[in-house]
Amino acid sequence: MECSRTPKHNASDDLKVPYTYHELPGVEHDLGIYYGKRVLSSRTMSLVLGRNKARSMSYTIPYRIHHNHTPNRPVEVQAAPEQVEAFVRDGYLIFERFFDAAQTEQLRDALDTVAAGEGHAMRSGKDWGGLYLRHLMEKHPAFLALFYQEPFLSLARATLGPQVRVLPLTGRIALPDTDGQATPWHIHQRVVPTPLPPFFSQPHVLDTLIYLDDVTDATGPLCIVPGSHLWTDREFPGGPHDDIENQAIVMVPAGSAILIHGNLWHRALPTTPGGSVRRMLILPYAHAWTQHPTFGERPKNGLMTPLFASSDPVVREMLGIPDGIY
Repeated sequence: MECSRTPKHNASDDLKVPYTYHELPGVEHDLGIYYGKRVLSSRTMSLVLGRNKARSMSYTIPYRIHHNHTPNRPVEVQAAPEQVEAFVRDGYLIFERFFDAAQTEQLRDALDTVAAGEGHAMRSGKDWGGLYLRHLMEKHPAFLALFYQEPFLSLARATLGPQVRVLPLTGRIALPDTDGQATPWHIHQRVVPTPLPPFFSQPHVLDTLIYLDDVTDATGPLCIVPGSHLWTDREFPGGPHDDIENQAIVMVPAGSAILIHGNLWHRALPTTPGGSVRRMLILPYAHAWTQHPTFGERPKNGLMTPLFASSDPVVREMLGIPDGIY
């Protein structure tokens, strides 16, 4: 991995709000630029931060929600302004080795436990193969601990606004020596029409991809097109697995997290013979007033049930029951 000093960037107009800047004590905050092992263009770069660096800076956005019963909603963003700017521009942020070895092993064991207990058959076919496990926060305490996970939660509030909900946690297990483990080029919010309606709101969902195994050529790395989350009126060129100009292939060690905008063009490359299992979690964030996803069925009397009885307005927003939304 090559790194160089962070260049200066113009802040997005959406980020031009007054804020108070803090530096947390005792932690380095040397930001670098990630060029990647197989980046196909020098333009495909974003900030990459280790676990300590990711937690080294914070700043406060003094949000005020108009006509709301709880108008003052300041958010302390557990990241540096440069990170937020890079995410808005590029559509992704890499947090290398964010979870330490013990935490990663705990999450990996929890995913294997749920998978063994549910006994689902692996998906087969040309694409989208493997095993998908839904509503994981309801099924294991190790996953429930991710409900308040920083810095991802505050990064969501910095870019989506103070009223954010945590969508159901999903796991995916991709197998080696098995066909159909790749995914084609896709985005997650496939709802933008042409022509654009006057009151249409662009869909913004953020997905934290948490990799529990090393992501290598053999296990099927992530392929992205930086900045493509801003292309609301373009179609994918070529075939579903064809290379795209300025694409970048991202390989990270186990315990790393990649925060992406859900409409960043991305795909997963196939696993290869002689590789190993690739386990990952998808931790999404959306505006608190968005529709609940239809994937899977929420368990009755799951581990999150007590949270739905909470009177804390912030917790209720995160569950999709926000104040001020009818």
